[in-house]
Amino acid sequence: MNMPMGMNASAGAEVQLLADGTYDIRLVQLSLQKKLLHIEEKKQFNLGLDQLKKITLKGPLAITLTGRGVLIKKTARLESLTEQSLRHLFPGFKAEEFYLQHFKSADHSFVAFVRKELADPVLLAFKKLGAEVLLFGLGPFVVDQVIPQLNNYEGDLIFDGHQVRLNAQKAWLDYQFTAGLKNEFDLKLGIELIPEQFLLAYAAAFQLILNDRLELVEVESEEVKHALTEFNAKLKFQKNGAAVLISFFVLLLLNFLIFSFYHSANGQLAGKAGQRSDLYAGRQKLETEVKEKEKQVKQLGWNHGEHYAYLCDQIGQTVPGTILLTEISVNAIKGNSTGSPDKNELETGSMRITGQSASVYVINDWIYALKQKPWVKALQLQKYATDDQKGVQVFTFLLNY
Repeated sequence: MNMPMGMNASAGAEVQLLADGTYDIRLVQLSLQKKLLHIEEKKQFNLGLDQLKKITLKGPLAITLTGRGVLIKKTARLESLTEQSLRHLFPGFKAEEFYLQHFKSADHSFVAFVRKELADPVLLAFKKLGAEVLLFGLGPFVVDQVIPQLNNYEGDLIFDGHQVRLNAQKAWLDYQFTAGLKNEFDLKLGIELIPEQFLLAYAAAFQLILNDRLELVEVESEEVKHALTEFNAKLKFQKNGAAVLISFFVLLLLNFLIFSFYHSANGQLAGKAGQRSDLYAGRQKLETEVKEKEKQVKQLGWNHGEHYAYLCDQIGQTVPGTILLTEISVNAIKGNSTGSPDKNELETGSMRITGQSASVYVINDWIYALKQKPWVKALQLQKYATDDQKGVQVFTFLLNY
């Protein structure tokens, strides 16, 4: 049977008070697994209350009391029981001495009584056994909860001495008990056979496991009702606590996944930033090297856009025949410095020309001729002297291009 989630186990016990003072106890254990209801076990005991330790219970317990001392009265339907109506049904009724149960069906009310001095020892004995007694009923009326499950097609429901006359809507019209009366057919709950002597115990366990969804058939006992209310409150707290805990872990998991995602993204960004940093560092290094090369090129005078061979050829074309050139230095080192261009400042964009001539006039004419060249920016005579041994004039001038 498919059931909603709630209590996941219950036990039902029919305790029949026998004439000899012993008890015939029929016990049914139910469990709810994956929303399916299962009958775990069915057991029957005939013993005294001091022998209850032979019984093993799983889950909370619902008891229905039948047999000697349980009185049942039928009357026209009463919406509520008043002291006057109770005294009419049972003239000797005293509320402090009896447990009372009111079952309404169709146009009738069935009122069951039992003296507390008979019922309390039973409740106390089960509590001493460690059972949580959460429902307590009288007579066969709890079976009304499972009538829709039964394969009963006749107008009367007969089981274990109980005879219930039903109308077409399965409402109760009458009830009587005849010892030894049995149903001529096997009773089934759906497709599962159930011995008829266990039907009331099953119905009690069924009503308990679905207590929050059924209109309960039970005695008017505040103590028992309080126990059920407290049990349900604890169960609800546990479920809500579990839901909160699950929600908390889901939030933690979500937080972890989000953190992992952003941590991974941050790692990727950090990697990209590192690559860009390396690229930037490499770029800066290249820019520094380029600047150094440009500086060297500038120092060497290679960036003036003129080919040295062309300049020398232009100079050679203008040299008078009486002038002997002894040196042409392109981008010569300033002054008389010696060493590499990296350590000495060069005369960039310039040519130092040294030679000798027999006449100063020839030198002046040549200087004038060079100044007429469009690529010559300036020309300055730096040195002029007479070499007495050779009898010639030695000169040096600086040409800027």
